[in-house]
Amino acid sequence: MIRKTSLHTYIGITLAANLLFGCAQLQKVDLKKVKEKIEDLDKPSFILEKVSIAEINLSEIKLRVDSKVKNPYPIALPATNLEMNILIEGQQFTKAKTKIPNVGGNSNKPVPVDLTFAYNDLVALYKKVPGKIDLVVKVQGVVSLPIPEKYRSVAGAASLDFPFEEERKIPAVLPDIEIRNFKIIKPDPSTILSSAGTEDLAKKATSFLDTLLGPQKKSPGSAVAAGISSLDLKVDTEFQIVLKNRATSRLQFSEFEFDLTLEKEKFLTGQPVRIENQGQESILSVRTSFPLGTVTQGIANAISKRSAAFRLSGKASTEAPEIETGPVLFKFDKSGSFSWN
Repeated sequence: MIRKTSLHTYIGITLAANLLFGCAQLQKVDLKKVKEKIEDLDKPSFILEKVSIAEINLSEIKLRVDSKVKNPYPIALPATNLEMNILIEGQQFTKAKTKIPNVGGNSNKPVPVDLTFAYNDLVALYKKVPGKIDLVVKVQGVVSLPIPEKYRSVAGAASLDFPFEEERKIPAVLPDIEIRNFKIIKPDPSTILSSAGTEDLAKKATSFLDTLLGPQKKSPGSAVAAGISSLDLKVDTEFQIVLKNRATSRLQFSEFEFDLTLEKEKFLTGQPVRIENQGQESILSVRTSFPLGTVTQGIANAISKRSAAFRLSGKASTEAPEIETGPVLFKFDKSGSFSWN
């Protein structure tokens, strides 16, 4: 009997202690905030996640605005509009508008928006802040998410408004690209003979090269017409690709790839063997080659006269370390004409 009473007493004391401890803990909890959190979880929401630099090219800089809509309801949210004001250096620059499509029930919908700034439109801003290496871009607006009629009593409104604002620094850039110090290196006789395999083919190749690279600037025609299309001989070239920023931000380039066409015909492709980043100018040293046996009439004409219409295209990774942009895709596509000695 004594043991039974002791057990009941122990249980009672334990329950009382747990109840008192629970009450003490409960007093520390802000019930209003808990209620607000629960209500937040039960309603749709719009979240602006980040503004990033998507791409830099020779004519414009592109930003990506990443946002998403969360829909906790089992039925879809109606489509709506997303409108943004874009300010640069505190001044209204432009407006952007896109459609937020229907957001399915119990799902999230990513809403990416691309913003494009042409350098021609940025030049006036650069003049107002001479010497500044960056521009502050601010994205702001209000999204109004319409609530299905069935759930308006839960949400307490016919729609929910979500103001947003985000800033991002972009580098002050006006990039340009050019080819310098272009030259074609004539193979030595032993290399020609080794590649040709026969003296007859070697003589044809030597004659073709003498005319192609000779001072008289006379075209030898195509490799096929010269009877050397079967020749497995690479002709080396050396030149520099120079990237210049005519604005004030310092850029660094890496992972560079290019294609060069002459007179609308594919000529060279490759990567630089060395990149020297010198602030507002980067010098990329290139050494590559072309197969002599594939030289067309058009390429032969361009090489022999030492000038041609060209198109230089490709991509690289660039960053502005002073404003910590991280790696950004740089695309280039430039046409023009150039000559060499």
